[in-house]
Amino acid sequence: MKEKWIEHYTLIELWIGVLVFGIVAEIVLLAAFDNKAYHSAGLLVGVIGAIAMAAHMEHTINRALSVGEAGAEKTMRLGYLLRYFTAALVMIAAALSGWADPITIFVGLMTLKLSAYIEPYTHKISEKVCGKEVFFREMVSAEEQDRLYGKKKETEDPADGSKS
Repeated sequence: MKEKWIEHYTLIELWIGVLVFGIVAEIVLLAAFDNKAYHSAGLLVGVIGAIAMAAHMEHTINRALSVGEAGAEKTMRLGYLLRYFTAALVMIAAALSGWADPITIFVGLMTLKLSAYIEPYTHKISEKVCGKEVFFREMVSAEEQDRLYGKKKETEDPADGSKS
């Protein structure tokens, strides 16, 4: 599980922030409104949407990095439009059908924005859980690590399999 966390650490840190803000918003909703189910349903849909949007953003960014510069711009733009049109359609459907509050759906979706603002703090928590050196290895190439710290890599001699 730690390996998956490290591989997708930004996504998981965003999810943690979304859940934290979702819980805070739910507490406020329960204290402030009478029709708790209506407002809570909207918030739940919004938080689930924020989690899905974060996952889609990661997928879109990874896909954009694998295509050329022009393709990357198009991929990012299409991903953005897909996320926001889907969010708008969900809020419109909720408003027309009355099954959830579209404003609390919007609040739930905005937990993603708030989560992005606190990501540096959630990253500190991730570093404590996984260890700082793990993130350093992920973010800095081996050559750059060698240059910074003057470490020599052990290499195997292909002839006899010994390390030098």
